[in-house]
Amino acid sequence: MPQKTQLNCFDLPEMQLLEDRLQELNTYDNLSLSEVTGYVLSQGGKRIRPLLVLLCSDIYGAALKTRVDVAVAAELIHSASLLHDDVVDNSSLRRGQPSANRRWGNPTAVLAGDFLFARAYAVLSSYPNILAIMTNAISTMCLGELNQLYTHFDPDTTPEAYVSTIISKTASLLAASCECGAAISPMPPEEIGIMRKFALHVGIAYQVLDDIADYVLDAGLTGKPQGSDIRNGIVTLPLMYLLANPSTRERVQSLLQQKQPLEPKMLAPELAETNGIEKSAAVACHHLNRGIELLNCFPPRPAVLLLEELTRQFIERCRILSDNSPLTQKAGHPCQYTSP
Repeated sequence: MPQKTQLNCFDLPEMQLLEDRLQELNTYDNLSLSEVTGYVLSQGGKRIRPLLVLLCSDIYGAALKTRVDVAVAAELIHSASLLHDDVVDNSSLRRGQPSANRRWGNPTAVLAGDFLFARAYAVLSSYPNILAIMTNAISTMCLGELNQLYTHFDPDTTPEAYVSTIISKTASLLAASCECGAAISPMPPEEIGIMRKFALHVGIAYQVLDDIADYVLDAGLTGKPQGSDIRNGIVTLPLMYLLANPSTRERVQSLLQQKQPLEPKMLAPELAETNGIEKSAAVACHHLNRGIELLNCFPPRPAVLLLEELTRQFIERCRILSDNSPLTQKAGHPCQYTSP
């Protein structure tokens, strides 16, 4: 892979067009609804999914309006899913601010999410093949969330089930974003398949990193309550390393079987003994490196180099999360963490 460009992938001029289009789509008669959806969309976030659409569609080139439309739809779908997730998880914080369900109640949050889904479908109605890819991703996301819901506090959750769940609930939309971006361009079909595999690897790593952050970073750094996963009994990769170790399994299994809210600090000794945080970060890095290998299959165009840059930022996040484990910090030493 040639030396990467100095352009920051988040500085694409098309990203401003995305923001302008989101604001335009949030203009309608119902002021109460526009207040809720505007609040959600204005919270920002990383905009990873639309960024992937824009980059993948630019490798071989595509019409600018089409690229922005599909990118906007990807962000609307993601935002809608977050509204629903916060209701399911009973979360009170999102991106460092009170969640929509906290401010306006669960019924309003659910209906606002439904509305954003509808807006996304309306945008994609002009692109039937893209709509099919995205709706398939949405159904896959729902199945992933259901699978996770049914395994709360289950100490016998297998690694295979965990990977299947995170592919469904997180990686599927990242993969769909890359596939849709590629599909609106003249990219050869075999390369579209490779791009989807790239996105699945990145999506798996992305969720693993999020699962690690739930243990090691506080709300001021992640924008959501620390320990929300373990508090809800969600068995993620760091916890699986504790359950796989004979010397730590018994206590952790006993805690889970009580089906009572847990806190990361309650598992600090076990995490230290198993190096669960560091091992989980290594898994994420493995998938990210595999993703970079797949990018070598594409011509070394600026958009490909920016995809590599984005992936390397996540690799750096692996290192930071591993180093910022509360088990390895000295007293009074704050985490230094910047989300890509």
